[in-house]
Amino acid sequence: MTIFIRYMVFLGLAFLAIILGVVLGDYGPWYLSWLLGTGLMVLVAALGGVLYEAQEEAQPHAELHADAAGQGKPPVA
Repeated sequence: MTIFIRYMVFLGLAFLAIILGVVLGDYGPWYLSWLLGTGLMVLVAALGGVLYEAQEEAQPHAELHADAAGQGKPPVA
């Protein structure tokens, strides 16, 4: 049920954005792209944070498995 409510909220927001675009005339597409671009930028930043956390958590496990298999780190020249 909550997914349906979320869908309806976002549908209402999209409808409001379209109405504002019609009312604002030439400035409507600029405002709509600004809103969508800002949202996309926030999502990409959040995804980058999630991927960074996943890599940070996976690194000690990978080093542990490499040491257990006898594959130490190569010497630094």
